[in-house]
Amino acid sequence: MARTPLYKAAETEMIRRIRDGDWPVGLRLPNEFVLAAEFGISQGTMRRALMTLEGMGLLSRKPGRGTLVADPGAAPAPAAPRAGRLTGPDGGPLALEVYRSRAGLRGATPAEAALFGTGRLSSLERTLRRAGSRVALDEIVVPEALIDALDEDAAVDLADLLQDAGLAPAGMDDRIAAAVTSMGDSVALACDRYTALLILTRTARDAEGRPLARQTLRLVADGITYDA
Repeated sequence: MARTPLYKAAETEMIRRIRDGDWPVGLRLPNEFVLAAEFGISQGTMRRALMTLEGMGLLSRKPGRGTLVADPGAAPAPAAPRAGRLTGPDGGPLALEVYRSRAGLRGATPAEAALFGTGRLSSLERTLRRAGSRVALDEIVVPEALIDALDEDAAVDLADLLQDAGLAPAGMDDRIAAAVTSMGDSVALACDRYTALLILTRTARDAEGRPLARQTLRLVADGITYDA
């Protein structure tokens, strides 16, 4: 009798868990390496199984968001608003992942209070990495009245983060600037003092043009480009 391929056995067990409710809709699954170890297969074999379930509409997978159990009967999510794109040295999309994050509440600066019309903000401060190296310091702020606590495991992409929180950004305004690292930045990013930074300030707005969130991404600029 022919052996069942390993990826097919993993698919079958994952489908069972989803359909039996062991993995409920919305559950964030562990990463591919953890799942591969649990099922006793290679990371590549697990990736193939996950891709199959994604094609069946049972999983939703996006860089920066992880793998979520999907509701196959749900309506498709609204398209993300158009925004500028950061590209890496190879010319492809810049793939960032969270290295460290901290969520909390804080008072707004005068400029933020003028933008949002409130003095209380939910904030998410993160160190992001690419290919294993720390390359960016990121802060996202949202009025506390809209989101009272940001998720430390939230998506890297601002539009995805807001949509996951039940907000629907309709547009993004970007502003680009240049700077160099401070001593604190250099320690956080494990780079030399005065390393060149690209600073992306992105403001998400609703359909009426009202600001929903602001992201300030301070990224080591080596080989990075921004395309509007």
